[in-house]
Amino acid sequence: MKKNRAPDLTHEHIATVLDTLDIWRGKLTWGLLLDKLEAVWGHRYSRFTLASYAEVANAFTHRKDALRGALPVLRGTPADERIRAALEQAERFKAKAERLEAENNLLLERFVTWANNAENRGVTMDMLNKPLPKPDRDRSKRAK
Repeated sequence: MKKNRAPDLTHEHIATVLDTLDIWRGKLTWGLLLDKLEAVWGHRYSRFTLASYAEVANAFTHRKDALRGALPVLRGTPADERIRAALEQAERFKAKAERLEAENNLLLERFVTWANNAENRGVTMDMLNKPLPKPDRDRSKRAK
């Protein structure tokens, strides 16, 4: 019997994966992440499919490192629901900020590489800053 193929991953799927990683607590493995995402989407993707997206692979590694280095929290949880919700939201925002900072650092490294390669090949800043050409939207009308 042929297995049904899961639909292609969209930007919304990737955003869901990143949000899930931002709020992840406890042990993190690809299998556990895939189980959680299967419960959300109703489709199972492979580890290799998710890891082929650089932002997912980097976020997974960053979160796993953060969880590995985290000491167990010994403080009690607040009794007030609003305070608990605010603390959880603050934790999510902190995790997302750390992930975005790591992603930004990777993009800055890539930019430095591109700038160096462009300079080595004689590409000037004026050439790099030249605006993109306007699309010729009337092209098909003139072809007749």
